Amino acid sequence: MTLLIPLVTFLTVVLTFCTALFGWAQISGSERARALAESLTSDSDWQYPIIDAALTCEQANRVSHRAVERLGYTVASFTPATAEKAGEIKGIREGLWGEKEPVTVKVTCPPAGPHIDAHPDILPCEQGNRISRLTIERQGYRVTEFTPAGIGKAGIVKGEKKDQPPLVITLFCSRNNGVVMETTMDSPVLKNKDFFLAISDFERGFFAMFKGERSLVVAEQTAVVGNQLRVTMQPLSPVESKIIFGTDVTTVLPVQIEITNPTPRPYQVEADQIVLLTTSGQRVKPLSEKGSSFPTPALTSQTVAPKSGVKGYLYFPPGTYTGARGSLVEQQSQEREGFVVQFSIRPHTRD
Repeated sequence: MTLLIPLVTFLTVVLTFCTALFGWAQISGSERARALAESLTSDSDWQYPIIDAALTCEQANRVSHRAVERLGYTVASFTPATAEKAGEIKGIREGLWGEKEPVTVKVTCPPAGPHIDAHPDILPCEQGNRISRLTIERQGYRVTEFTPAGIGKAGIVKGEKKDQPPLVITLFCSRNNGVVMETTMDSPVLKNKDFFLAISDFERGFFAMFKGERSLVVAEQTAVVGNQLRVTMQPLSPVESKIIFGTDVTTVLPVQIEITNPTPRPYQVEADQIVLLTTSGQRVKPLSEKGSSFPTPALTSQTVAPKSGVKGYLYFPPGTYTGARGSLVEQQSQEREGFVVQFSIRPHTRD
């Protein structure tokens, strides 16, 4: 089960004590904000591109899609990447400042391995600008000055209200997506929850979630038969099925299977005898194509030659399965060697 990692946020609220004891009275608000923002990290150019030579292009698409969804975004559009063309995922959710929060993930698959770049369409700095203005307006103040902050450029929001002192929020944004929002110690905005709205750092959140989801995909769901044979099986989610087959698969559960035989002996695969195990321990055999429609032909019983392997798909009724069982037959001795594969338990349902 995947633990949802809370989205990393960077919102620093600074209470300005106008006293020389703290050394702040002699410098301007914008300079204070600049110093604080730059102190958020020792590496102001820190970025989060992902280059992973261990992943296939198909896996990079799957993990990226999962990471976006786990962070609470609805996938609005999805174009899988291939070796020939770039892929793109567009996600969206309700922003905490009252507007939509769109994000974009681009995936490319050069020979060196997949490259994944995730970026918010509304940068944390702009989120800070909008939250600051929203906070002042919701206090009943009229915004009289609004200079948006930018990378390396201080911003300011001022508001006025009859018979009340002016409200001022100073902002500064660093290149690592750090945002400082500064106001005075006695400012009424500190009593307004809008001022403490979390600013989403999608790049950092995606990086952390991608690493977690990657471990589930790359973790070898492999059974070792004897000393050397390896059997890998992976049930596919609806999204994964669409990525692989290029179409929605709604009536069956595809299970990817790969058998590697580095030995000098041939082995026979009895594909129709490989079963999935339900949570109650029931054994479920693969479906026959006679009564079902498969997106690609099912793996058939065959010989796995020495120093080679086979890869394909078996199809089962939709459901939740804990693992798989099967066996391989060494052709010369006719000895049967069984294998068991454990799955990460998650529902494999179809609409």
